[in-house]
Parts: sequence; C-alpha cells; structure tokens
Amino acid sequence: MSKRHLSDRQKRHIQQRRSQEAENLDLQPGLVVAHHGKHVLVEDPDTGERHSCTFRQTLGGVVTGDRVRWRASPEGKGSVEFVEPRESLLIRPDTLGKPRMMASNIDQVLITLAPVPEPNASVIDRAIVATLDLPARPILLINKVDLVDDEGLAMLREFVSEWTSLGIEAIELSASTGEGLDRLRAALRDHESLFVGLSGVGKSSIVRSLLPEGSGVAVGAISEHSLEGKHTTRTSTLYHLPDGGDVVDAPGIRDFGVWDMTPEAIKRGFAEIERAARSCRFANCTHRAEPGCAVKQAVEDGEISARRFAGYLELMELATARRS
Repeated sequence: MSKRHLSDRQKRHIQQRRSQEAENLDLQPGLVVAHHGKHVLVEDPDTGERHSCTFRQTLGGVVTGDRVRWRASPEGKGSVEFVEPRESLLIRPDTLGKPRMMASNIDQVLITLAPVPEPNASVIDRAIVATLDLPARPILLINKVDLVDDEGLAMLREFVSEWTSLGIEAIELSASTGEGLDRLRAALRDHESLFVGLSGVGKSSIVRSLLPEGSGVAVGAISEHSLEGKHTTRTSTLYHLPDGGDVVDAPGIRDFGVWDMTPEAIKRGFAEIERAARSCRFANCTHRAEPGCAVKQAVEDGEISARRFAGYLELMELATARRS
C-alpha cells in the first residue's frame, strides 16, 4: 500500500490546526474506552462518566486507548474533535488485508494461549514482532493450566520454551481456579496492557477475574465442534484495574498479521537469528544460499529453532514482496 507523503508545510499546517482545536475551550478531555463501528465510548477522566460520541472522519480513525478532546451536543451525543499524539498504535490487517487499529498507548501485550484451542506458534511469532515494533513488552500468558495433567503442562512449557529461552516472560494461570493471578496482577500494575490471542483461549475470563464483580465482561464457551472458540469480545474494550493500570480486551483472532511489516521489525522479533547473523561471512547475508552463513550453521547445530528460522524466512519474504 502506497503512503501519502506530506510536505513540511502541510505538516506544520496540520499541527497548527490540531493545536488550535486542542486549545478550544469547549473541548473536554477524554479517554476512549470502547469502539463500536462509527461510535466510540469516551470516559471523562475526572468524573468517570462515559459518553457515546461520533468522530470526524478527518481524524483518520479513533481507537480504544486514545486520549482525545471532545465536544458535547445538546442532543446528548458527543463529537470527538481531536486525538492527542499517540505513544504507540497497534495495527494489524483484517480478513480483507486492510489495516485495522486494535489499541493505542499500550506498553505491553499479553499474548494469551491455552491447551485448547491448540496454540499456533506462527501467530505467536507475529504477535511478538508486532509488539516489539510498537515498542512494547511481550508476555506469554498460558491460561487454563487446570485443564491439563503434569504431562500436558510439561508439553506446554516445552512449547513456549522457544520464546522463554530468549528472555520473554511466561505466566501460567487459571482464570477458573485463580492460580497465577497474583503474579499477573503484579505484571499489569501501572501498565497499559493489551490482551490478544486466538478465540477461546479465555482472555475475557481472565479480565473478568481481575475486576470487581459486576463489571460485565462477557465470557463465551469453547465450541465443541470446531474447538476454535466463539468470538465473545466484539470490540476492543478498556478496563481500569483496582490495583492500578489498564487492560484492553481485544476480539479473538485466528491469525495475527503484521501491518506494514518491515525487515527491521522482523529482526527485532527474531533476536537469536540476528545475533548469529553477526558472524555470517557477508554483511548482507539473506541466510538462504550464501556460503559461510552462521545462521544456517546455528540451525544445523540445534542452537536456533528450525521452525523459528523457517518462520523468519517466510516473514522476510513477505516484507520484501510488499516493497517490490
């Protein structure tokens, strides 16, 4: 997808216009806590009251987590007029390949998995690439550990060892029994966190277990027929945690593409490959057919996961194709 490049003059004009709008006395500050089609739910930071608002199309989109300025109307509806500069914005392609904004201003992503539906290593790789590209901190969240025996738990731990061996934290828990929730609360405290994962892994159940009773988080059951889970969460919704910090519960996904994927972003997500690449004979080694490739040697020696290496090459090929 081609990008429109603005001139310096256009950029200054836009910034001046936004600054003027932000200083408009009848605009109120707010936080977007949910997005429903052409409407957003904006929370007043002082009173906690929530208001249904539309937003101007010229804003280019408003997303859960945005800090905004909005104007109330006599009819009771509001209008978002300005979006404060974002610290981060997570975008992924939808089923049609178009960009879909998931959340903004987050600093860590909880990549959630469970025994059922079966974890998808490729989805986890892509989620980590997207998280590090924000930049934000990825955490692997292994839910429903109460549903597996010791052997099953050992298999899950072996599965996530590809990432924990790289220094990515993994937290085991059960939203049903409460196991591991204290550790999760500590990890979430004072952070802006996003939960992502395949449909049915229990993200909404985890969020509900973190909130006071009556918060109204919808929870769906696993589809016994497909074992893929039902889409419980229809929109990204932000919740305030009692111990501090916010969490965004995002709709379940069956894949996790990376929007506008770059080779630099992929390299950050495959740090072990980039470390080995420093010893390649050629500085521009693609790790495919070049002689003296230290990465391929590390794969042969079992120092780098063959699956991770294959995923790295696939993502690099996609990134190159998009830019050709």
